[in-house]
Amino acid sequence: MKRFINIKLFFTLFLAVGIVSSCDDGFGELNLDPDAITSVTPGQLFSKALISSSRVDMEPRTNYFHAFMQYGFNGFWSGTNYAISDGIISRYFNSMYTSPVKNITFLINEFNDDVPAGNTIAAARIWKVFLFQKLTDVYGDIPYFESGNSLETRNFTPAYDSQQAIYNDLIKELREAKAAFDPDDENGIRGDQFYGGDIVRWEKLANSLLLRIGMRLLKVDQGLAQELINEAVSASGSGVMSGNEDMPVMRHTENEPNPFEFNLNDQHFLLHKTLVDHMKVKGDPRLNIYGAIHNEPRGVVTSTDTTEYEGWSFDENDPEENVRVTFSIYRNEETPFFHFSYAQVEFLLAEAAVRGLIAGDPAVHYEAGIRAHMESLSDLPTGPAVTGPEIDDYITANPLDDPNDPSDDSNEAKIEKIATEFWVSAFLFDADEAWNNWKRTGFPDLIPNPNTLDQAVGSDSPGRIPRKLPYPQAEFVNNGVNVREVLPNFGNANDFNEASRVWWDVE
Repeated sequence: MKRFINIKLFFTLFLAVGIVSSCDDGFGELNLDPDAITSVTPGQLFSKALISSSRVDMEPRTNYFHAFMQYGFNGFWSGTNYAISDGIISRYFNSMYTSPVKNITFLINEFNDDVPAGNTIAAARIWKVFLFQKLTDVYGDIPYFESGNSLETRNFTPAYDSQQAIYNDLIKELREAKAAFDPDDENGIRGDQFYGGDIVRWEKLANSLLLRIGMRLLKVDQGLAQELINEAVSASGSGVMSGNEDMPVMRHTENEPNPFEFNLNDQHFLLHKTLVDHMKVKGDPRLNIYGAIHNEPRGVVTSTDTTEYEGWSFDENDPEENVRVTFSIYRNEETPFFHFSYAQVEFLLAEAAVRGLIAGDPAVHYEAGIRAHMESLSDLPTGPAVTGPEIDDYITANPLDDPNDPSDDSNEAKIEKIATEFWVSAFLFDADEAWNNWKRTGFPDLIPNPNTLDQAVGSDSPGRIPRKLPYPQAEFVNNGVNVREVLPNFGNANDFNEASRVWWDVE
């Protein structure tokens, strides 16, 4: 049973050198720090992996994903003009691999045979799926089977694996992890920052991930997609998330602050006209929570009257922008991080019902998704609650089936409504997931930045919202043979060309 991390080997070698070079019996004891950490428990590693997951560099999420999805604007963001910035692209890739992926992989490899750690390892395997799905949905083919374990294997040039192979293994991992849980094991799940060791809620998360994976596969393997969706919703004793209490939420403190705290402190995050105008037309009560008019960047709120809001526009002739993200809420050190919202599960179920993939009324899931997300906002600093009557009024005004609008009769119209609500709910924490859902469904129907057609703005994707991020340039230096092998899958280029799409993102 492996219990000690490699730093133990360093101290052992150091001690051996001391013994050989000195005749003092106490040399090792005198020179080895008694307070140094030379061993680690599964709970410590799991806790660290979960905490570091929401500490993944936020700059790429805002710079690219928020820009692509027209949530906001900042003059620094290269994503607004669809320009390639290797410094930003590499930060998401590197911070995912060097922190949460490394920690979770090391935990699973080191303690996989440790019987008392069985439930912790099962939960860790579920979270590994969560992390790697994010990575592969951003970059496509990535190092997977050989990644994250260079500390043990000394392999610093891991092979790149196809996204299809990765997805197949993610499915296997979720199934095996669920089967491995032992509710009678008194050791429980150690280091669980989300659910306090509640196995049923980890099973619900696993099933919700199966649902999300199933919906991703609709255009490339409908049979497997249907199988996964059925498995997720009918799982005995658990099923998918069924309430906001099932969400994996990281509670931040002054010692482990909200990752947007530093990011927003450094940026003037203006809300985009696309988001602002949509929410104004819909009478969405979330708008004055998402943004406010400040007397200066990151200053004092002077108005939350949404009728006065003007979002940043691609058209310089539009009214001057005046609404910024509400810094008192989203920049707060203690703002919790919502990794996977229950609302999104309901929107996926609504779409699945529209497509006839599951039984039931799509409108029930659609309304549950809206209600769940609006209610979850009260968990943010300052407790910005959307009241019950406000939620009811919004749902009444924006039904999935409008008897006065014949265009609502089509499945396409219903899917557009569901996906658009998904998009609204994914602000601010889940812009990457909104981007993935947009790639899959085509909704919301976003008009690409028309200014990118002007060569003077330096766009690398003129008139097209990018659908995959290029690989970091450092990979071509440090792992060049492997990364070059997969470039033919993406137009034989490492850029925003039209063929640069992940495997499941097909026309």
